[in-house]
Amino acid sequence: MSKNKMKTTAQEIQSRFLWLLVLVTLIMGVSVMGMVGYKLVKQSEQSSVELMASLKRSIIDDRPDWDQWRKSSSINTKNTYVRVHNSRLGNAPGTYYTPNTKAFLGAKHYQMPFFPAVAYSRDYGFTYYRSGTRLGIKSEIWLRLAPVTAILLSVMLVVLMVMALTVGLGWVFIRLTARKITKPLTELNVAAQDQAGAQSIKATLPIPTHPKEVHQLALSINDLLTSINDHAMQEREFISNAAHELRTPIAAIRGHVRLVERRGDQHPEIIPRSIQFIDDESGRMQRLVNSLLTLSRADRGTLKLTFFDATEVIRETVAEERAVREQSIVVKIPDRFVIWGNAESLQQILMALIDNAGKYSPGDHPITITAKTGQLVNIITVQDLGPGIADADKERVFERFYRVDTAHNQAVTGTGLGLAIVSQLIKMNQAEIRVLNNQPQGTKMQIKFFSPATNSDKFSE
Repeated sequence: MSKNKMKTTAQEIQSRFLWLLVLVTLIMGVSVMGMVGYKLVKQSEQSSVELMASLKRSIIDDRPDWDQWRKSSSINTKNTYVRVHNSRLGNAPGTYYTPNTKAFLGAKHYQMPFFPAVAYSRDYGFTYYRSGTRLGIKSEIWLRLAPVTAILLSVMLVVLMVMALTVGLGWVFIRLTARKITKPLTELNVAAQDQAGAQSIKATLPIPTHPKEVHQLALSINDLLTSINDHAMQEREFISNAAHELRTPIAAIRGHVRLVERRGDQHPEIIPRSIQFIDDESGRMQRLVNSLLTLSRADRGTLKLTFFDATEVIRETVAEERAVREQSIVVKIPDRFVIWGNAESLQQILMALIDNAGKYSPGDHPITITAKTGQLVNIITVQDLGPGIADADKERVFERFYRVDTAHNQAVTGTGLGLAIVSQLIKMNQAEIRVLNNQPQGTKMQIKFFSPATNSDKFSE
């Protein structure tokens, strides 16, 4: 359907309810007119019965006495036509007519469907026919329905006027009601279109108080806009931080390149030092790019989760980290520790957490890894005895490039993406990670791995 032919919600409501109103009004009008017409025809039928009875009483000496019939009849006989046929008179039976009956019978008559006793002729209108035979005398009466027709036409006119008035007032009421109902939706649509054309951060939409569905829709759209805005701000901050992190080593590399170009010939002793610095900074850039690629793949990818024994993974990871860590690493895990997750990603998570703990812990303080088995939840904890993390920073340490204030010094190296990668891998494992305070000081990173049934219930909430 083309855009110019699409109906608005108000137009759709008006159209549907208008057709319903017309149909109901038409059915009611036809029902009223049909009932009135039926009652009038039954009344005419009763009148014909009375006329027939009085006609039979007026037959004297085998022939009707029209004057006596008119006098004895309680019903006006002016609009009736009568024919009496007497077959008891032998070979020449007699037939008697009231005035104008022969002319009436000579006209062309059309019988009505479903009502064989009712006929129509152009000059006489509708008539009702009744006949009866007694002792060889057949009497036939045609009763004109002109009064009945007049009453029925009056009823039809009144009904049609009421129908037209009902449809007109109903259409106005439906139109106003449809506009009132859809006005909040229209305003919401206009506000959404204005926000769609805005180049800045999308503002929230006005929330109508009624109807309930539009109120809920506005709330849902605002929640979506908030999520989009947060995501857009995170992306801008991420790009800004990434550019900043890359700009520093690039500027240092270019500075040493110019230093070698200007003074390398006269001072060859600076060349090895500059090359070493360039190598260190390019390595830093490579680690940052690799972290960005890892984080990008984690944002788009999924992991195959299975039950596996994490004991061997933890021990292998600790063995690799002990070779490069100044701190000692203490492991307190059961001989068999089965969890639901991904073994390769668990190794990445542990390496990042141990690396983070090693950056902020004194060299003579150990890093402790513990594992606790539960019926529905399995917990792995990596804890250090460093300066700890303030409560205000605990929710933000997993943001990309975020570092607590105590970490902004040259002694602590890294890309600022380690814990962000950990957070993404934790989500892909359908697990949870929390930052807790260690005793007597330091930080405790607690990871909860759920069983499939418990996890599905948790995420459905």
